[in-house]
Amino acid sequence: MSEITNPSLKNTVRNHFSALGEDAPTWTEIHGLLCALAVGPVSETDYAAMLDLDVPEDVANAMEKLRQRLATQMLAGEPVNLPCLLDPYQEDDGQDLASWCAGFMTGVFEEEAAWYQDDEEKTVELMLPFILISGLDEDEELDALWENTQVVRQMALSIPDLLEEFFLHFHGPDEGDENE
Repeated sequence: MSEITNPSLKNTVRNHFSALGEDAPTWTEIHGLLCALAVGPVSETDYAAMLDLDVPEDVANAMEKLRQRLATQMLAGEPVNLPCLLDPYQEDDGQDLASWCAGFMTGVFEEEAAWYQDDEEKTVELMLPFILISGLDEDEELDALWENTQVVRQMALSIPDLLEEFFLHFHGPDEGDENE
């Protein structure tokens, strides 16, 4: 199957970044990044430039194959399993949902305008859980929302479905036929 859990590719990526030390992204963050690149509008990626790190060709190739596997998985209608719990309040030093969402947002920031160009309002709505849980945006309204644990937990549980919605938005068939 085309699942991202290919041990050889995953280990190539994981081992490279873990050897770079504490400042390098964790596997959870890389997985979030790859998910954003798989479901979003970006077609080509320079991983070294995006991460501002040395990414050898074999690691970049492994990352690209994993991104392609995620896209194939989504195309087949299979849900993506995140490498962390869908618990927004669990803290696990780079292995938690906040880290995964931060990685996802790194992928979004790569071509941010492309994410919002077709339907900005819808994208903003779909992006809210990722932004909120990542903790990247210091907004008083988001801070207040964070205090509503029931809503935030529901947002976290919706992330696999939101990945599918983004994938369909950017890669699905067009709605309706212009010739009708």
